[in-house]
Amino acid sequence: PSRWFTIADPAPLADHRALLPAAVATLEAPGGEERKTLAEAERLLRELARRGARRDDGVIAFGGGVIGDLAGFVAATYQRGVPVVQAPTTLVAQVDSAYGGKTGVDLPEGKNYVGAYHMPLAVLADPTTLRTLPREELAAGFAEVVKTALLAGGELWERVRSLERLDPDGLDEIIFACARTKLDVVAADERDSGARAQLNLGHTVGHAIEAATGYSRYRHGEAIALGLLAALRLSGADELREEVR
Repeated sequence: PSRWFTIADPAPLADHRALLPAAVATLEAPGGEERKTLAEAERLLRELARRGARRDDGVIAFGGGVIGDLAGFVAATYQRGVPVVQAPTTLVAQVDSAYGGKTGVDLPEGKNYVGAYHMPLAVLADPTTLRTLPREELAAGFAEVVKTALLAGGELWERVRSLERLDPDGLDEIIFACARTKLDVVAADERDSGARAQLNLGHTVGHAIEAATGYSRYRHGEAIALGLLAALRLSGADELREEVR
């Protein structure tokens, strides 16, 4: 695309606007699961139309996992689909949610009940954006790193379990390894009809916790961390459960 429209969370936008290319317009969309709705998607779709976005334009999703899902869904549905570039600014998005093409919004009846598969044109993950994340947000995002490392095993698991502290400036290689691991799984099962289900490790219970608490008590990564512990307990993997804890 020769023209871009950015959909951005205002928090990372305030800190890292200089990382973004020139855009026809930047539409702000606050993060938070409570904003990942059809109403918010409609607002953004209508704003794109009002700003004159065309089918040969592209959307940049700049923010965490909620913005990636929401902006990706908007791109998938605007004029039956325009290209999207995912520019994740949180750890959970940089290692997991920005890849794989799953986009969507929530319904009161369930999380991600409306969506579309819409592969990004590119994913541009800059770890420098992690420097401005609250410590709690960085720690919550690390749950997806642990999940991916558990699935990968071997060298990645050894590297992740040996970390003694979370330093945003030292996570580049781990972020890239997690992305490669997820992409290998997605490439083998793009439409989630078999092997890709393994990426939901910890998410069955984690999503239930989020829903039961109204998406307000736990960060996504915190709920997934609890879901991982539940999955490991159910599997009987006591030794791994203690390491994850």
